[in-house]
Amino acid sequence: MNDENVITIEGHELAALAAAQRISELFLSSGPCRPRRTPGETEVQVLVHADVRRSPDEGGYLDPRSRRRTQARFFGEPAPPAE
Repeated sequence: MNDENVITIEGHELAALAAAQRISELFLSSGPCRPRRTPGETEVQVLVHADVRRSPDEGGYLDPRSRRRTQARFFGEPAPPAE
């Protein structure tokens, strides 16, 4: 993915991780990266690599029922069996 697909969230650790997790649930993504800390700062930075270029009608949002299958295709892995 290119830099246009990197979402940076800065804030208190729990809030930043929760926001990153929610973005990861909505879009094809890498999932939240580990928080980055700057010495002396109370806030952290969390990156999410997400495909946000596509609109919902273009398949840009994940259907929670097909999330595992869609993620497998995104990462080039074999799809899990249908539920």
